[in-house]
Amino acid sequence: MSANSNPLSQCSFTDALFLVADRRVSLRIRTVCFEVRLNRGGRVGLYRVRNISDAGMLLDTHNKLKTGEHVLIELAEPFAIEGTVSWSQETRCGIKFVRPIDCAALLHAQAVQKRDDRRGGLRLATMRLATAYAEHGIRAVRITNVSHRGMGLAHDGSLAEGMLLKVVVESGVERSGRVRWSKDRRAGIRLLEPLSCAELEQVSRLKAPEYA
Repeated sequence: MSANSNPLSQCSFTDALFLVADRRVSLRIRTVCFEVRLNRGGRVGLYRVRNISDAGMLLDTHNKLKTGEHVLIELAEPFAIEGTVSWSQETRCGIKFVRPIDCAALLHAQAVQKRDDRRGGLRLATMRLATAYAEHGIRAVRITNVSHRGMGLAHDGSLAEGMLLKVVVESGVERSGRVRWSKDRRAGIRLLEPLSCAELEQVSRLKAPEYA
């Protein structure tokens, strides 16, 4: 993503998303529970949405965001919304969208995207070294992407579908999991215990571009 790019411009759904909302005089708050990727000037993390309206959303956080901070909220590629932090506590914050949206249309588009996307939910790109302990012994692996419940690994070809293993990341985080698929020295791991938001930040190392 370039510094001045708008991910929403890639989707024909975008114009309808904003034009419908601009005609509204009332807001509808919807209670939800899903994850978004939040870009804070290059610092990227996954956060859980508790409710969303045409004007903004409520997020669960593990640290306090700065009031007035500009953020880019990625719901599902290529859907993204610009916003600012309107208030912040230790574990929650409110985001006000720069432009009102049609949240019903957005949630529908997000559901369609997830249904058609075989890669699953949102992940954070990373390049972290780790050690895998499995039935074939100990191997060095590289984590290529991570979410709360899964990891993508680059390996030496020894990981097979269905295999149980423990992954110890260079940052010290460790988790047990099962290999869901393995092909061409790449593998997808389903974690038996999800990573917390703080652990996810330790595992991920994403150098995302800053935006205006």
